[in-house]
Amino acid sequence: MTRVLGEDAGALARAGADTAALAALEATVAGTLPGGAAGAIDAHVHLGRDRDGHRLEPDDLVADLDRWGIAAAVCFPPDDPGPDGQFQAANALVLAAARRFPGRIVPFCRVDPSRPGAGRAMARAASGGARGLKLHPVAQRFRPEDPGPVAAVAEAAARGWPVTIHAGLGARPLAGPLEEVLARVPDARLILAHAGRGDARAVAARLAGRPGVLLDTSLAALPDLVARPPGALCFGSDRPYGEHATAMQAVGLAARVAGWGGEDLAGVMGGTLRRWLGA
Repeated sequence: MTRVLGEDAGALARAGADTAALAALEATVAGTLPGGAAGAIDAHVHLGRDRDGHRLEPDDLVADLDRWGIAAAVCFPPDDPGPDGQFQAANALVLAAARRFPGRIVPFCRVDPSRPGAGRAMARAASGGARGLKLHPVAQRFRPEDPGPVAAVAEAAARGWPVTIHAGLGARPLAGPLEEVLARVPDARLILAHAGRGDARAVAARLAGRPGVLLDTSLAALPDLVARPPGALCFGSDRPYGEHATAMQAVGLAARVAGWGGEDLAGVMGGTLRRWLGA
């Protein structure tokens, strides 16, 4: 199958896309990152089917990783909580995919910490091989500083798990609440999705650069990436809502504008997150 920008070229053509123009864009993106994406880890991928219809299957994801030379992806469910409200089936899909593609898919579980059963859901996922936790305060309508979410973060910390928290557009101001979470759970390790775009200035002032905080680059504004220390960033795409092409291009442009060195860029593209994951 011929692929352009990680997608089936035939399907793109049938949809009316200019595949020649897309192929030219792909070549440009491939040259944006010095050394390409070798060894990279994508910190932000939704695997499965969202209630809004977006979908990403494991085989398609791995083909996409191969196309771009990305070593692995941290994967968690989209917004598909199921009848139990605790993402049981969606977590099971991610865990099964990780068993099919060991080393390529790093499974995080997703729970709703505002509902009963979140701790049991995390324990069930841990027994299946989960290595982190995803929380989405907007989709599940909770405040991170409330008792349930703090308990979930504490449980994750006790398991040695990083916690990815949606911190993009639509989120209420999060810098203060997340400072409160870190005060209550000082050994927590938080990955703020979308580089904290929903509260970017306050996140930069109060959280960026703290040893227990990383900002993933998925769908982040370029000025926010340039303004952050590279040691505080980790590469993410937000597939299937975002694309690896644009995600890689954003990091490459930020590296050029900010003058990151080779070690800085390698850290953003996976080195720092690999240490967090113990990989």
